[in-house]
Amino acid sequence: MMATSDLIAPQTCREPATLAAGGPDPNSFDWAEAWYPVAYVEDLDRTRPTRFTLLERGIVIWWDARGATWRVFEDKCPHRLAPLSEGRVNEAGLLECPYHGWAFSGSGACEQIPQQPAARPANQSARACAISLPATVKQGLLFVYPGKAEHAAQVEVPIIGPVEEEPDGWVMLNTFRDLPYDALTLLENVLDASHIPYTHHKTVGNRENAAPMVMEIVESGKQGFRGLWPEGPRKGKLGTQHTTFIAPSLMYHDLTSQQFGRTLTVVYATPIRKGECRLFARFPFKFSSKLPGLFIKLTPRWFSHIGNNGVLEDDQIFLHLQERALEKAGTRPYATILLSAHPGRPLRAGLPQVGQ
Repeated sequence: MMATSDLIAPQTCREPATLAAGGPDPNSFDWAEAWYPVAYVEDLDRTRPTRFTLLERGIVIWWDARGATWRVFEDKCPHRLAPLSEGRVNEAGLLECPYHGWAFSGSGACEQIPQQPAARPANQSARACAISLPATVKQGLLFVYPGKAEHAAQVEVPIIGPVEEEPDGWVMLNTFRDLPYDALTLLENVLDASHIPYTHHKTVGNRENAAPMVMEIVESGKQGFRGLWPEGPRKGKLGTQHTTFIAPSLMYHDLTSQQFGRTLTVVYATPIRKGECRLFARFPFKFSSKLPGLFIKLTPRWFSHIGNNGVLEDDQIFLHLQERALEKAGTRPYATILLSAHPGRPLRAGLPQVGQ
């Protein structure tokens, strides 16, 4: 299902046609003013609500059959703050609270209070409405905007540019996993390709391929950067690698080689709370022959998940511990010899930490 939700707020004539992610202040980045993926649409169940936490805020995802779209509410009933995610989508297609049966339409309006007298329609009060968040579906992912709803339609949804520009011929593997460290820690790790030969030795790397990594930053700003690694991985055996980071949550490496064709390694880091994030890893391939693509299509999803999770477990424990050591170090400097976001400069120097 690739329909786009109608929860995106309309533009107003008093504001610019587009707004940059992170808010209007050029000297700071507001994490709430951006779009984040929260689930693959194919993983969502239209018959029951799904709970998630985004930037320390509980949300509930549910299918609105009346509007034929996915809806996202704050996970609190306005009555007694019971979690709506513990409720159900009732026979009328409304999201129903499990506590007293208050039920809400896709707009957040309360349409049903079983206990109210007919002469006193309390459900018509604005205080009886659930809080709705802007949501949209792009490239098979459900995105949510946790900031000011009126800004949502003006902020670009971060999608995979090459796939959008040339949609034909791609074969894509998808996985996700909740990780016990910050979104910034995840992004620094995946942007730092120099760790792969050692950390992922015998999974997707080999220690013998460790070599100096020199990336040229061709474009940089508050909204991210683009980089070029002329030699590329495996000591130049695969060709030049292009890297794109779109703040605050998306990065991808783009590599075209004679051996494998065009390969993208795409990572979204969605902040759950401080010290926890959800990884969405996507691997779009455009092979020079049809056989590898056919093999991928026939591979069960659970089987590819086993391999992907094995790679994640190569570095999960020490990234978790490293993050806590860095927090204890505070403002004291630590070695930044190898590339993370910019040469010698960690990504966290340009973005605030989640929870700050």
